[in-house]
Amino acid sequence: MSLRSAAVIAWLSGAVLAAAQPADLPDRDTFLRGAREALARSQQVWHRYAYTERRTDLHMNPFGRMGTGDTRVLEVRPSADPRLTYRRVIERNGVPVSKAELDRQDREYQERSARIERESAGGTARARDGDDLLARRRAQHTLDDVLKTLRFELVRREPYNGRPAIVVAFAAAPDARPVTREGRIARVFKGQVWIDEASREVMHVAAVATDDVSFGGFIAKIYEGMEAVVDRQAIEPDVWMPVRLKLSGGVRALFRKANIEYLVEWSDYRSLP
Repeated sequence: MSLRSAAVIAWLSGAVLAAAQPADLPDRDTFLRGAREALARSQQVWHRYAYTERRTDLHMNPFGRMGTGDTRVLEVRPSADPRLTYRRVIERNGVPVSKAELDRQDREYQERSARIERESAGGTARARDGDDLLARRRAQHTLDDVLKTLRFELVRREPYNGRPAIVVAFAAAPDARPVTREGRIARVFKGQVWIDEASREVMHVAAVATDDVSFGGFIAKIYEGMEAVVDRQAIEPDVWMPVRLKLSGGVRALFRKANIEYLVEWSDYRSLP
């Protein structure tokens, strides 16, 4: 989230209001600085936690027809080197994957990781430390780009899930020039963020697309009016991670448009050895 102040904020409903911050809210710059630091902490350690991911894939044929594909459950073991991230499919449409397929996935990953480590200084501790530093820098670069793309304004106090929270409205800065994929996506969304007042952690984001944005390749796009909801929770003291992403609204495949609801859930976070 950007720390730059804004005199005019874009609300989720689409109305634009110029107003002073309510007097009972915390100092804007101080509060947003704390929220930025909290997000940075999570970004710097995300690759140290394995997790379970449940998602529904969308498939489009060459004629632009979109349908719902398999619901998959995966065990994910992130790595500082994205090439070494292991996404192991363990369930499809409620049916556990066979042991033979699990063994095949394990063999393929082991072969790939062995090849990559041979090419990367033999997988030494020094190489792993370098990958870790690179991952932190990459995550920080992405976060900085998203935050520079947006402007924020403290709006009101409003509890979320029983916790005292500050609601912050956001929209793209008029002069935003994002350089990352995440920044370009953020630029076309506006909405509100619920931030835990004590920890400064982002708990909930509700946003709506104000323009088209690429989604998963050049064929699929999110169009104006599509809604996005993100939820985050503490997985251990001082470490928060996303637990839910929901997208709903219009997606165009080639020249046809469809309404979809797309849900991804993350759970069972555990620290990697």
